[in-house]
Amino acid sequence: MIVLQDRIEVPAHALGALRALLHGRYLPGARARGLTLADEAVSPPLVPTHGEATLWLRWTLPDLGAWWAMRAAAGAPAVAAFWAEVDALGGRRERVVLGGYDALPAPEDVAANAVTPSLWRETAQLYLREDADGTARERLEAVLGDAAARLPGLLGASLVPNMVADYGAGHYTWDLLYRDRAAAREAQADAWWRATLLPALDAACGARCALGLHTLGAGARDPQLGGGVKRTALFRLLPAVDAATRARFERDLLDMPAYIPAIRNWRLSRAEALDWDAPAVAPWNYVWEQEFAGLDGLTGPYMVHPHHWAHVDRWFDPESGVQAIDTALCHAFSPLARAIVTR
Repeated sequence: MIVLQDRIEVPAHALGALRALLHGRYLPGARARGLTLADEAVSPPLVPTHGEATLWLRWTLPDLGAWWAMRAAAGAPAVAAFWAEVDALGGRRERVVLGGYDALPAPEDVAANAVTPSLWRETAQLYLREDADGTARERLEAVLGDAAARLPGLLGASLVPNMVADYGAGHYTWDLLYRDRAAAREAQADAWWRATLLPALDAACGARCALGLHTLGAGARDPQLGGGVKRTALFRLLPAVDAATRARFERDLLDMPAYIPAIRNWRLSRAEALDWDAPAVAPWNYVWEQEFAGLDGLTGPYMVHPHHWAHVDRWFDPESGVQAIDTALCHAFSPLARAIVTR
């Protein structure tokens, strides 16, 4: 069983309005999403004349499958509207997941796996036009496949179709490796880039997210990994997220490999939109890359570990009270010929 606890602090005079909202607007939908209200309490245990009152709610879900189903349904407009009304009462709130002390998973020491990439990397999600046929894909793949041989300073490139063009992902992930930032600028000023490569992108792609990577942290358990899966996630901060919150979010992401050994290699970067970026969405702030030995590492241990769903997920959850990341994100995963993220 999974146990959640909400702590909602409001001005004392707003406690009645909060409870009316909860029972009239939230509970029916919560039950439909699988949540069971196990307990409701108030502190202090009286009707205050001033200050704040805290409403404590304890919820249960039967298992992790129910958790992810509940989270998937949390994007419904009615859920967002309820929490917006709660926030308008002028209080503070936070939802946490509770667990027994004797069953707490502990991290590994991954300090020895830390690496500092010295080369400049760029990554792009390529979104094909709706009318792009097989010929257009072949033309695009042929042109981008020539890039490493044609462009000065480009040390390597990987163009791989994503396994699922969904979850905000493009049809391809394209990773580029340069000696340094100046070499990237030189390559993208080259006549072949401008006369051949960019027109091929424009002809085949309706949009592209092209990002430069400023590394915050990286590590390699398996730097020679081959035949695995690479996950590329793009995140966007909500407006007005302060520096301290941003640092906590970054630290939580970089802690994930210590708890989830299935993450063989990893790299978290702040993202910079490049000159050849042509997105259909607002700019991204982060690129979070992980490499796995196989798809089951991503869909299994990564998804079920509590560091992910009970801790990191709060930054993405509109119901957590501490959400810092837009729920519209990019989650791309693609076959991996050889390790990329720590090169």
